[in-house]
Amino acid sequence: MTIKRLSNAKTAAHRRFNDRMTRAVVSGGGALVLLALLVMFFYLLYAVLPLFRAPTIAPVASAPWNRAHGNAPPAADLPVLGIDAALSAAYVIDARGQGQIIPRQGDALPAVSLIAGFSALAAASGGQPLYLLSDSRGGARLARPDFAAGPGNPASWSFPFGESLLPLSTDGRPLRHPALAQPTANQVVMAAQLASGRVLVARLGPDGLTRGELAPDGGGINQVLLSPDGRLLYLLAENQLSIYRLNDDGQIQLRQRQALAPAGPAHITLLPADGSLLVRDAGQRLSLWFDIADDDGHHLARIREFAAQAPPDAQILVSARRPVFGLLAPDGAFSLFSARQADPLLRSRLAAGRAVFSPLGADAGAGRGAGPDGGQDEGILGIDARGWRVWRLDTAFPDISWRTLTQKVWYHHYPAPAWVWQSTSAGGQDSGKFSLVPLLAGTLKAAGYAMLFATPLALAAAMYTAWFMSPALRRWVKPAMEIMGAVPSVIIGLIAGLWLAPYYSRALSGILLLPLLLPAVVLTLGWAISRLPAGLRGRRSPGWECLLLLPALALVIWLVCRLSPLIDGALFGQPMSGWLGDDYNPMNALVIGTAMGFALVPVMFSLAEDALFNVPVRLIQGSLALGATPWQTLLGVILPSASAGLFSAFILGLGRAIGETMIVLMASGNMPRVDGSLFQGLRALAANIAIEIPEAAVNSGHYRILLLTALVLFVFTFLINTLAEALRLRLRAHYRRQEGEAG
Repeated sequence: MTIKRLSNAKTAAHRRFNDRMTRAVVSGGGALVLLALLVMFFYLLYAVLPLFRAPTIAPVASAPWNRAHGNAPPAADLPVLGIDAALSAAYVIDARGQGQIIPRQGDALPAVSLIAGFSALAAASGGQPLYLLSDSRGGARLARPDFAAGPGNPASWSFPFGESLLPLSTDGRPLRHPALAQPTANQVVMAAQLASGRVLVARLGPDGLTRGELAPDGGGINQVLLSPDGRLLYLLAENQLSIYRLNDDGQIQLRQRQALAPAGPAHITLLPADGSLLVRDAGQRLSLWFDIADDDGHHLARIREFAAQAPPDAQILVSARRPVFGLLAPDGAFSLFSARQADPLLRSRLAAGRAVFSPLGADAGAGRGAGPDGGQDEGILGIDARGWRVWRLDTAFPDISWRTLTQKVWYHHYPAPAWVWQSTSAGGQDSGKFSLVPLLAGTLKAAGYAMLFATPLALAAAMYTAWFMSPALRRWVKPAMEIMGAVPSVIIGLIAGLWLAPYYSRALSGILLLPLLLPAVVLTLGWAISRLPAGLRGRRSPGWECLLLLPALALVIWLVCRLSPLIDGALFGQPMSGWLGDDYNPMNALVIGTAMGFALVPVMFSLAEDALFNVPVRLIQGSLALGATPWQTLLGVILPSASAGLFSAFILGLGRAIGETMIVLMASGNMPRVDGSLFQGLRALAANIAIEIPEAAVNSGHYRILLLTALVLFVFTFLINTLAEALRLRLRAHYRRQEGEAG
């Protein structure tokens, strides 16, 4: 007795130890899963937050002006102000046409006369450090600062297109309102108004200097500008802007005339980064204009007005690298704007004086010269009577905000504001268009059509298998469905893209008829089988009827698809896909819904069938004993009792559909669109990440936005699953209480 008692005690202790170990392993595993989820969430959040960090500005360098040449000239006497990329020297061109380079360390270099008899000056519209200086007789010279490459190579001014004067004016009189563009390294385009009132357009390249003239209509010209690519000429007379197209063959064609303001003079400033125009009117309003494309072709249009007053004495500072600009008031008040937003990104106060956007090198600000996109950061170079100073602008992603990510934005050459996802562009204008709306719409569209296909099939099949099917047949069907769920999604996507999409294009009308025909065929055959005499129906037990239905359904599908060309010919005179034209894309939501639905059916079927089959037998027997039919028992007892499991199956299928990658990647066409059309393609969040993350530069705006889409997908799926689990537990508790009360 004692030995038996000791043995039982040892066994109980062993069980308690196993229970504690199992509890610890399960709890530890669950804790590790939660920890992994938290790590993923906070990593994505850490990578995404810099996108929405508020811009900042701080001084990083300064130097006195009067080292070797006395006091600085007034800021108004400095038409040109700039700094080199390494932040080692500033340069100025004064009102006498003298250029001076001022090193950060050491004395300023002597001023150099860049042209005798200086009359007018223009800077390259693309932001390059190249300047056109003209003299009083209409000659011109192109100059740029060359900075020291080493101790033996001091900084100096150079003339990349020769020191000889370019004879731009033929009458020996000075040029007015000169303009300059440098489309390529060895070619420049120049424009200016001659004393006669005509406008000169000249090209200088390897083949020499070519000239052309035009006689502008209207009053006197106030401004002449060239687009950075040298293909458009802007002539402003008061508030009337004339735009001319400069063709490669030398022809000059008027493209458009546009009133920029209701009345009074206007002033235009070119944004080098994207070719937009900033228009300051007599009412001190500042607005953005650029080319749009509509039924009338390309023309300039007013896009937005900025929330700022722009008095005539305020400086407009433009960036050569990004579509941003600053507004600097005479008292030093500074506002930074993005071309895509009306409200300012930053308000600050700088020293009063002249200022300009400048690139910042790696030695500026404790080695923080490299920007988040891998390029150089930018800053503001200012100069006053005390010297010059540099402020660092920390605006890593000025054109990215919640507004641009979620609302419609008006882009170059678009007829209206739109939701656009276009991570790359062949041109320099609007090189990144990052709206999340097309990706979210594509994800929900793909998931919605897939669930529309899979949910009725999976749940109806589960109900039939669990309740009506013969047990012998169920032992074959259930494993077969689970094996079907093991088919890799990449195989399904490959078949959908290579075979299903072309087949749907050929038999589209028949495919669209099947959702109407198949239920009618099933109901008709079911009614016919129920009317057969018992002898004709055979001696098999109920639950084998599906074996009679499957051949009939397969025959109907084959006949409808074979007859589809005849239907198309009778109704449309051609295949329906061709009749739809541009409204039909072979890689469309119909293909995605079918292929992804095929992948979802086994998952949803397995969970739903288990939930239905495991309803307590006493509930079913009680219902049948009270006289309910099997169908009434299914609807009134089995489905409510299994509702928690059915809901779990639905949510699991929805989560799988939202996160599906390979099927959508291979069979959707990957076109970012915002529509509900069954015949157009889409791009989903998961597929977009798979496509673009290998090509995105680490820490660039594109890279961080892709991580933002991953965070959105993570949070969306997490919230759906959490809500589904809470509802499932509530449903299960509710029906357990009902079962207890019934018992």
